[in-house]
Amino acid sequence: MIKLFQELKEQIQNKDKMLNNLKERPPLNLDNHEEPMSDNNYHVLTGLTRDRFNDLCSHIPPSSLRHSDIRTPRMAIAILLVKLRLDLSHQALCTLFGLEEKMQISRILDSTCSALGQYFVPKHLGFGHITRTDVIQKHTRPLAQQLLVDDDPTKAIIILDGTYVCIQKSHNNVLQRRSFSLHKGKPLVKPMMVVSSDGYIIAVLGPFFADGKNNDSEITKHLLYNNVQGFQNWMKPGDVIVVDRGFRDCLADLQKFGYETKMPLFLKKDQTQYTTAEANKTRLITKVRWVIESANGRVKQWRFFSNIVPNTMIEKIGSYFEIVCALINCYRPVFVKDTSKDKEIDQKILELAHETNKIKEYIDKIKDKSEKQLKWTSINATDSVSNFPKMDFDELQVLTLGTYQLKQARSYITEHLSEDGAFLVKVANKKQDLLRARIQSRHRNAVKYELYIQYNNRQITGWYCKCPNGSRVVGCCAHIASVMYYLAFARYNPEHLQPRSSKYYASLTDAVDYSEVSDTETSDEDEDDSNTLYYLV
Repeated sequence: MIKLFQELKEQIQNKDKMLNNLKERPPLNLDNHEEPMSDNNYHVLTGLTRDRFNDLCSHIPPSSLRHSDIRTPRMAIAILLVKLRLDLSHQALCTLFGLEEKMQISRILDSTCSALGQYFVPKHLGFGHITRTDVIQKHTRPLAQQLLVDDDPTKAIIILDGTYVCIQKSHNNVLQRRSFSLHKGKPLVKPMMVVSSDGYIIAVLGPFFADGKNNDSEITKHLLYNNVQGFQNWMKPGDVIVVDRGFRDCLADLQKFGYETKMPLFLKKDQTQYTTAEANKTRLITKVRWVIESANGRVKQWRFFSNIVPNTMIEKIGSYFEIVCALINCYRPVFVKDTSKDKEIDQKILELAHETNKIKEYIDKIKDKSEKQLKWTSINATDSVSNFPKMDFDELQVLTLGTYQLKQARSYITEHLSEDGAFLVKVANKKQDLLRARIQSRHRNAVKYELYIQYNNRQITGWYCKCPNGSRVVGCCAHIASVMYYLAFARYNPEHLQPRSSKYYASLTDAVDYSEVSDTETSDEDEDDSNTLYYLV
């Protein structure tokens, strides 16, 4: 009997000990190796899987991030990653990790940021962490090499672009003026990213102010003339720098140092549309440049950078941005992994780049009446145009030379469909292989673009749109892609035409949806009292 009571006492003591341990253990415990969290939970909280988180922790020596009474080195790194990934408040981090004061979180963030900046970031970010030769051999797409440098293996290709991180309004008038962006209409700071043609982040500069003196061109001049991070030592004359139109004022400076620049063209004064040659040339550049936009989007997946940063943390934005870019380089794949079809795409693009747009020439002849006018008949293409070639998504992607236009197509189609589901196009009476459609601009209510598509029952043979980029034959604009997407694919696969955003639109109320009372419809009784201002009841 005594033995039984002794065993019962030990069981109660063990359970009491377990309860005390649970009370002392923080809700979020990444040091618990007996009951580790799943990979998915690790990724949701830190942006890394469990194995990658363990690898990151192994980069930091114990002497740099010591074990203290309130946290372990793993816990310190986890706090920083959760802060960057989810942008939780210091108070919320205290609750998750079992800490009592917000100042403890601040000190942990500072020490962890310093440790990662010293031992991890330099290995995965900056012009010093990778050689120019490695960028050429390991991080240059064959497509970019063929389109921009004629397959010259001695030239490096880099892409520059500025991004932004929003901050709070400041009571410091100087800071408020210099951080306010007229372009975005809010206060922000601007890091500059340097990316290879496969999306690998070579370096990050800044952050810079956001006023007119700190546009992309001025930031690039700062990079050039101050040789930031040894940029001039890393680059060589003849290397190619791909930029957007915001860099137009620094092209001469880049060329003065011997670099070749690639930038999309501008419309000239009184020019409403690029010529076919100009539109084709611009498409060659954007075909390479898109990766830097995706790299920026990948950084913004860490909510600290997509939300408004408190001004108390402005000093940390640069270091945090570098840490996230280093994590992306180390643990995320590059954007362009499969380059097996690059040579095939190269050849097709280069062949098309020198062609003229025969549909545009034909439409221009009709316009100046050197060709007989066509009569157009409006039809519902949902159940008509049966001879339009049926294609799958991959075939359409080959035709448009990318996925961006096809991603836009669903939105255009949803707006173009009538309430009864009809998709209206026009066909010519004497040219049965040509159809016409009018697509609403997604930017301006008052603008609609006319487009023309020529086809036979086997393939689409040509197109032309009156939008600024609509005359190109190296791929097509999103307006043309939307009509091709619907007629060749979506009408046979209606499940692809049910975006959730349509439900969001229907849930909102339009303030102009009302009718005013008409003076002409007043009753006789109202007419008798028309001069009465008010009644006394």
